[in-house]
Amino acid sequence: DLFEKMVPLQVQQSVSVYNQRKADLVNRSIAQMREATNLANGVLASLNLPAAIEDVSGDTVPQSILNKSKSVIEQGGIQTVDQLIKDLPELLQRNKEILDESLRLLDEEETTDNDLRTKFKERWQRTPSNELYKPLRAEGASYHNILSKAVQADGQVKERYQAHRDTIALLCKPESELNAAIPSANPAKTLQGSEVVNVLKTLLANLDEVKKEREQLENDLKSVNFDMTSKFLTALAQDGAINEEAISVTELDRIYGSYTQKVQESLKKQEELLKNIQNAHQDFSKMKQSNNESNLREEVLKNLAVANDNFVELVANLKEGTKFYNELTEFLLKFQNKCSDIVFARKTERDELLKDLQQSIAREPSAPSIPLPTYQTTSAGGSKPAASSTPTPAPRTMVGTKPQPPARPPPPVISAASSSSSASAPSGTAAAPAAAPAAAPAPGASAPAASTAPPQAQGPPYPTYPGYPGYCPMPMPLAYNSYMYGQYNLPYAPAPVFQNPGQAPYPAPQQPGYPFPQQPFYPQQ
Repeated sequence: DLFEKMVPLQVQQSVSVYNQRKADLVNRSIAQMREATNLANGVLASLNLPAAIEDVSGDTVPQSILNKSKSVIEQGGIQTVDQLIKDLPELLQRNKEILDESLRLLDEEETTDNDLRTKFKERWQRTPSNELYKPLRAEGASYHNILSKAVQADGQVKERYQAHRDTIALLCKPESELNAAIPSANPAKTLQGSEVVNVLKTLLANLDEVKKEREQLENDLKSVNFDMTSKFLTALAQDGAINEEAISVTELDRIYGSYTQKVQESLKKQEELLKNIQNAHQDFSKMKQSNNESNLREEVLKNLAVANDNFVELVANLKEGTKFYNELTEFLLKFQNKCSDIVFARKTERDELLKDLQQSIAREPSAPSIPLPTYQTTSAGGSKPAASSTPTPAPRTMVGTKPQPPARPPPPVISAASSSSSASAPSGTAAAPAAAPAAAPAPGASAPAASTAPPQAQGPPYPTYPGYPGYCPMPMPLAYNSYMYGQYNLPYAPAPVFQNPGQAPYPAPQQPGYPFPQQPFYPQQ
């Protein structure tokens, strides 16, 4: 059940620290045993053991060398090492590309953020990318250092391989070619069956037994597994707190105490065996006749033994390097995903902020500040008001009240003679149309006097309301006779001009007299 694995945060942190302590203890013990094994192999190779006690005949390949040659061939020989070394640059390049791509994403987003910050200045209100990416930058630098150290380790492995490549290649050859490559030597006396040889064989067998015990002990250390969750939960329930160091040290000593003791015993046993082997080898060297041929043969056999150890170590290192690069690729892919996620989130935030800024800029007034004319900025006393710091918007047409119509011109005034004629015409018999017109006045005679009767104030025939202007109809035009040059009056009075109540009447204009006789109008039937 998923909920059964849920534990308090203190317990989870304590378990994590405990696992780190356990890993340190196991790795330290394994490193001590491997270092001791490498030391023993180096000592035996320098003494040419066990090949020296096996090569008493001087003309055959020692059995230990044959066994080592067979082991190397079974593991692939020189081709395996070449292939592993060839794969390392590809794995390294893949990890570098992933790391470089991750950092490139951060660099591009940070550059864009800096450019926009420079453009919008204080309006660009968000966390700077260089501050937000500090943890990722630190993690990327850590991965970069790891890759740098891996490159150095690869270089050391390649140098070591080049130094021992020829000897490893010789060890991969068949027995006949290997025997031909080893110089022969004919010792003066036979050491086979001597007491010194038997002592060396026994000591070497004991040392091999110690090596096998270490391999088994290493596997046992790796296979031990103990869950400390229940221990920490019990401590938290009883005391309300967890003393992680005390609990972890006690449990590690209880679980790994016996294994640690076996490791120390193995180291001490090897030290005693190596000391006895060196002493016995000195006695063996004194009993063995030395000459140039035997010395050369012994040197070749030593190199073959060292080549076997180097081959085993090189293959182990190269396989560990391949595993390291593959595991590092997984971590770098996770790092790349984190970089991609945060860059995508920052891009989304940037687009939203740009949209808000554009809308804010669009809402600002776009019209420039136009200075007012002098007659508007200067007051009546001649003093000029202070200019406002805020921008002045462009003038706009304001919708006001409906404009008033222009004032009516004064109505025409009809003379008294015309009024009397129009009043008497309907009652009597029509005048003879053949009546002679009146004599025209002499030139230079004065015009008849205009009527001096005061005009009457006229208003609309319906009541008006305050605030609303009265209705003023259009005046009727005077009739025009195309057969006459004169102008005659209409048989009806023109429409009066309506004025608002309380308004003074229009003054009657003065009508000048005509210098020529007027044609009377035709009476209506």
